[in-house]
Amino acid sequence: MTIKDIKQAIIAGENEHAVAIANTLINRGVTPAEIIINGVTKAMEYLDKKCTIQDFCLLELMLAGRAAMDVIDHLCAEGIINDDASRDYSPFSRKKIILGTIQGDIHELGKNIFSMVMKSNGYNVIDMGKDVDPADLVMSAMGHQADFIAVSSLLTTTIPHVKMIKKYATDRGNHTLKIVAGGAALRQSSAEYLNVDYVADTAFDGLHYIRNI
Repeated sequence: MTIKDIKQAIIAGENEHAVAIANTLINRGVTPAEIIINGVTKAMEYLDKKCTIQDFCLLELMLAGRAAMDVIDHLCAEGIINDDASRDYSPFSRKKIILGTIQGDIHELGKNIFSMVMKSNGYNVIDMGKDVDPADLVMSAMGHQADFIAVSSLLTTTIPHVKMIKKYATDRGNHTLKIVAGGAALRQSSAEYLNVDYVADTAFDGLHYIRNI
């Protein structure tokens, strides 16, 4: 078993097989950092490149995301990665993201995919669920000292709530918090109109924006 095998297992969505390979590699002396950087992250990068209009497959992405998270969760649960060591496996892992489907919308699929992609790339994602009040997103972000709020919606009727997020943040003196929006309804609007910092076309597009920040 090699790092390449765990990458292929994740791409194939074989979560139990991926976890078994991770255990074998650990027993052979491979570090958790190597597994996550060269296995998990490389798998997600492959899917990133594949997710073109022609090749995009939602089920494939969800299964791969589950497999990637199962590997990371297993390493953490077994104590192979502790709180300090987990910060070392990705250059982005110190960043915190508050995530939620905005007030007035209960759809979670897009939000959950974004969460899997970000966690698989080492980010600390705090998922507040669905129908979340914009003020609650801001208060959570400030309480957790988060760097980003990511908000999703499929309904155009929720846009007024999205517009309020940055206002709530600036009213409370936070001028550095970045707001990323996504979802079918929000992608039809501009960042300026939504009063956010970025509108992501896909989960990977959001990942690229946050990485660049």
